[in-house]
Amino acid sequence: MDIGTDGFGEDHPKPTTDCKTMEESIRERLPVYEIGYLIAGVPEERVPAETEAINKLIAESGAAVIAEEAPHSEHLAYTMRKKTVAGAYDSYDTAHFGWIKFEVGSDKIEAVKKAIETVPSVLRLLLITTVSENTYLGKHVPAAASFAPSFVARKAPLPGLPEGPYVPAEPKKEAVVPAVPATVEEMDKSIDEMVKES
Repeated sequence: MDIGTDGFGEDHPKPTTDCKTMEESIRERLPVYEIGYLIAGVPEERVPAETEAINKLIAESGAAVIAEEAPHSEHLAYTMRKKTVAGAYDSYDTAHFGWIKFEVGSDKIEAVKKAIETVPSVLRLLLITTVSENTYLGKHVPAAASFAPSFVARKAPLPGLPEGPYVPAEPKKEAVVPAVPATVEEMDKSIDEMVKES
């Protein structure tokens, strides 16, 4: 490494030509996409082959696969229809759902999407832009579980609060007074008082 001196006599390594600036590194980073797809109309044993065909189309675009989940059978929220080659419609109540996350240039993503849409067994697909980190929280995680105070144990007591996990206070209960039906005399008296006020 070549050593140079700054104006104060300090020795510092000179930058080499293979160093990249932060801007260059950001520009070189490819966008991350995720495609979720539904496969329908094929027997269970053919689903892996259909998935392989989708993965091959993505790989042919020069994409780098980050993560994926093999398709599994799902009951659809509503009946989906797809037009067949003959012009009729097939209806589906179940399909195999899978997804794949990959990096590819933004100039190639539209071609990848159109290629996957031409696969006859693909009922629907959804293409989103995402991040390379794993953001999946799981199927059965409650929405508030990550930040609800009742799920968090305190490491040290907070001033003025008891030790241990947060426990919500019981709601205050008011005394219930049973209703007693009014007599005719009481109603007449009440009406007379209201009329006098007017």
